Amino acid sequence: MNILIDFTQIPLLKVGVGVYGECLVKNIKLCEGDHCFVLVQDDDDCLDSLASEVISIIKVNSTKCRKLLYRLILEQVYIPFLVIKYKINLIHSLHYSFPIFAMAKKVVTIHDMIFYKYPEYHLRSKVLYFRLFLFLTSIFADKIICVSKSTKLDFVSQFDISDDLISVVELGVGQSFNPNISNLQIMQVKHKYGILGDYILFIGTLEPRKNINNLILAFSKISYEFSKLSLVVVGKKGWHYESIFNLVKELNLTNKVIFTGFVLENEKPPLLAGSRLFVYPSLYEGFGIPILESMACGTPTITSNLSSMPEVAGDAAVLINPHNTDEIALAIRKLLSNADFCKELRIKGVLQASKFSWELTAKKTYNIYQTIFPSKANL
Repeated sequence: MNILIDFTQIPLLKVGVGVYGECLVKNIKLCEGDHCFVLVQDDDDCLDSLASEVISIIKVNSTKCRKLLYRLILEQVYIPFLVIKYKINLIHSLHYSFPIFAMAKKVVTIHDMIFYKYPEYHLRSKVLYFRLFLFLTSIFADKIICVSKSTKLDFVSQFDISDDLISVVELGVGQSFNPNISNLQIMQVKHKYGILGDYILFIGTLEPRKNINNLILAFSKISYEFSKLSLVVVGKKGWHYESIFNLVKELNLTNKVIFTGFVLENEKPPLLAGSRLFVYPSLYEGFGIPILESMACGTPTITSNLSSMPEVAGDAAVLINPHNTDEIALAIRKLLSNADFCKELRIKGVLQASKFSWELTAKKTYNIYQTIFPSKANL
């Protein structure tokens, strides 16, 4: 079987879906079988090292493929052309949209149903575009991959679709996220971002869905008790982020809230390991990779009791109502004041995170390919 994986939907600054795409592709090559892969990506070089006799890499212009018209031409015209040229049997689209009429089997990964459940968190143009492809996925996809049971439930509740067409393939966590990060690594990354003393941490795109405003409000309620504690907010600017910075000024927390902007993937483990605790009060997640990464580093974790987040956290994190700033503040105060409870969460967190890996994600994904076209070795 010849498999085409469309990597062009993955942004250059990789968070969330980008991490999934890169880690999946890098690990799927380890799966045994007689299949060949064609990877279509932008001019990023993150997959270049994978090129081999069984893995071909085709590059497209990264600037153009972020524009809607070019994106549609690329996806609905160029990829079907590649399907014919390379005799592709199966296309795996990593992020919602896919070439509708390409003459090949289609596997589509659905990361969440936010465009139906919480359309107010995105631009209207994006909502309409992705709603269309979610609907088309329910009609044309041969297999649908959902990244959590919660996402699958959301998808099935929206569309009348056979349960056996949908598989849950949980996301993973890299081996660099572990509880053995050295003090030197921690000090180096703290120095780079001007972090002095103790801090609590958030990692995620600066946008309304991540609920950063409520985190800042909760932090303001305990900052007078822990006067030397900082809140470090890691992530690139998304949209409607202005209120976050305005709130920090209004609460006179400018000297206590540190915005690092986007950080490199290898900087996240020491940032997590060096923090007193990690707080992720998102209002909706299809999976929630940062929760997993935090627990893998042995960092006490607070997250929301909504959507997929309890599924990922298990009993290894404190679950809060993200709409209640008093509850968030109470959870932060409890962890900062209770060393024994923090120790318990560290142990549980590492154990919970060990249940997830990118190798397992790749293996489960590969097995889905096999159900469509079994390899000769299994015939």
